[in-house]
Amino acid sequence: MSAAVAVLLIIGLVISRCSSSHARTSYVTAPAKYADIQALVNETGTVNPVNEVNVGTQVSGTIEALSVDYNSKVRKDQILAVIDPTLFAAALQQASANYEAAQATAGAALSSTQQAAANIATARANLDKAVAQANLSHLTVERDHNLLSQGFIAQSLVDADVNTATANDTGVEAAKQQLAAAVAQYQGSTRQAAAAQAQAQAQRGQVQSANYNLTRAVIRSPIDGIVVSRNVSVGQTVAASFQTPTLFIIASTLKNMQIDASVDEADVGQLRVGQTAHVSVPAFPNVIFRGTVQQIRVNPNVSNNVVTYDAIISLHDESARLMPGMTATIAIDVAASHHVLTVPAAALLYRPDSSAASAANTVAGAPGSKVTIWVLHQGKAQPVNVIIGYSDSQNVQITSGDIHEGDKVVVASTGANKAPARPSMFGGRGGG
Repeated sequence: MSAAVAVLLIIGLVISRCSSSHARTSYVTAPAKYADIQALVNETGTVNPVNEVNVGTQVSGTIEALSVDYNSKVRKDQILAVIDPTLFAAALQQASANYEAAQATAGAALSSTQQAAANIATARANLDKAVAQANLSHLTVERDHNLLSQGFIAQSLVDADVNTATANDTGVEAAKQQLAAAVAQYQGSTRQAAAAQAQAQAQRGQVQSANYNLTRAVIRSPIDGIVVSRNVSVGQTVAASFQTPTLFIIASTLKNMQIDASVDEADVGQLRVGQTAHVSVPAFPNVIFRGTVQQIRVNPNVSNNVVTYDAIISLHDESARLMPGMTATIAIDVAASHHVLTVPAAALLYRPDSSAASAANTVAGAPGSKVTIWVLHQGKAQPVNVIIGYSDSQNVQITSGDIHEGDKVVVASTGANKAPARPSMFGGRGGG
């Protein structure tokens, strides 16, 4: 019985050792090594012409004729469409007639003013004459009184001259009243003439407005280019009462295009104006178009708590293969590092177990981030704090930390302490 117990104990010990051996952790490692890093920021965007003009209309009416269609090449001032001009021509004719009538009224008022001015001159001359006669009659009366005192003339002659002087004084007052009336008439005529002239100017403005509307019934191209969109047809009514409707969209050229890309806030700090961009579109999967970062707009776009910024990438294609609205995949060269110490990007994701995660071990992908990687020493994984630089999605640059070329960096493990799966810190971008 004791021998059987001893055998069972031996078997149990063997099984226990075998189980312990199977539970032992196995590590997958990769060596730290020197390599070249080409850091990229990968985004998507929409292809648009650099210069695109919406052609509208400022007048309402029915489209009478169309001269262009989609893809038509046009020159500046070329006729694109014509709106039925009947109403505009009639309005111009009526405004012209009203203007002519107003001009005639203004001319008559001016003639009245000139006549009133002539009447003032006549009244002033009559007043001067009456004043002269009155002065002469007063001198005569004064002389008569001297002669009468000497007995040279009769009293009757003196009385007659006094009556004449009195009459002449009355004539002076009447002449003054006539002059005042002439002045008042002139002032009234002047006001009427000014009002008539203002009315004529207003009617002239109506003529100009009607003529402007008539000319705007002919829709012309503002630039040289190609018709990208046509939004009207013959017989269609367009209304410009509240806002200008877009009839055509004209691109100046399809050789010079730009891509409007939304860049995540985690990547926008790496972008600079002038950086090279490699662009591909589904229509030409084997063609890489070369572009340049032209502008990074500081205005943020917030959607569902996600902040992005607009980046404009300009490119030139002499064959004009790119079309507006195409979806473009963009890879922007943000940095190039030559012969730098690197580790696999997977090393930044490895953790020995879920309990090891802490604030110090938080995965960070931006250059300059402090992260923890695990290095195998004598069969054991040991944490090493490092600061990372740029990444090309496969390898990450190590800018500082106690790690050297050839060190075995843990990227995965199997067994009891197998690390749980974690999402990629790069999110499909190469920004590091």
